[in-house]
Amino acid sequence: MERVNALLKVGMIGMGRMGNHHGQKLNGIDDVEITATCTSPVQNVPLLNQQEPKLYHDCDDMLENEELDIVYICTPTMSHAEIAKKIIDKRLNLFLEKPLTMNLIDAWDLVTRVKQTDIICTIGYMYRYRNIVNKMEKMFNNKPISLLNGYWYWTVPPVSHIKDKDIGGGPVVDQLTHIIDLCRLFAGEVKSVNARYTLNTRKNESFNNWDGYVLNLEFESGAVASLSGTLSLFEALGEQSMLDNVVLDVFAKDLFGRFTPSKLTMYTDGKMDIFEDYTGEINDEFIKACRENNADLIKSPIEEAMKTLAVTLAANASNETGETIVMDDFYKKELGFNPFTSEVAKS
Repeated sequence: MERVNALLKVGMIGMGRMGNHHGQKLNGIDDVEITATCTSPVQNVPLLNQQEPKLYHDCDDMLENEELDIVYICTPTMSHAEIAKKIIDKRLNLFLEKPLTMNLIDAWDLVTRVKQTDIICTIGYMYRYRNIVNKMEKMFNNKPISLLNGYWYWTVPPVSHIKDKDIGGGPVVDQLTHIIDLCRLFAGEVKSVNARYTLNTRKNESFNNWDGYVLNLEFESGAVASLSGTLSLFEALGEQSMLDNVVLDVFAKDLFGRFTPSKLTMYTDGKMDIFEDYTGEINDEFIKACRENNADLIKSPIEEAMKTLAVTLAANASNETGETIVMDDFYKKELGFNPFTSEVAKS
């Protein structure tokens, strides 16, 4: 791929909650133009009116008629694979919201297609781009980790395709995936997963999902993790800023780090350091990588997203079977081989 022009032309597919979020961020970046959007007729694009992008209701029409440098896919996960293939085949830089896909077959197909091109591709694990996460990673670098303990407390998901586990995969696949991804960043690859879910507080509601979930992870590095979450709480949860509803604690010898989306707290013997920092924005870094045609700037590449997806799907399988799922066995069951250890897959 040649170095792109100074003005980057972006097409956006899906203009719901996340599409509008990313559209707002892109509006604040110099020399980026949202040229076209593709959305359902019932959605609108009020946050993008200042750029007046051309509106499509069919992504094939948009891809055929527009000269684009980048495409964002912010549609329900079940549609990711089909749309992403079209973007990759056209050799367009791709921002794909997480989770990657709904199954490992589609995920590996996308990974393989991206590897056969020179496009810039990132998956929407935004915490990997946060400066406080980068600082935390450096502080734990080369230190054996004993324990990771995290949680995500929330309410009923505000988006219909996330609310229904049969459509969105459930809260571990769609939401707790962010915490699992950070665990992998700090502790390495997951060896096994044991998970239990429940529907106990909303079972008398029209709610096809789980409202409580607990995961125990064992890592190849020897670390262990306990992660949990709930959808039992109230709608105003996000407005109560005194409550840290998203937390990951990481422990090494004489070192304890706590991540929340707004700050990092590091504890050592007799000392506590607090780093309050919202900087490090995924859209800024992705656009920079596209502008410089530099894949090394991508912190959430598609291969990493697939590994995180695999852990979440294995957790669902563990809950369903009541058994501990070994990741190597899970890859072989779903794909016939482990793509991250198999020489056949690497060839």
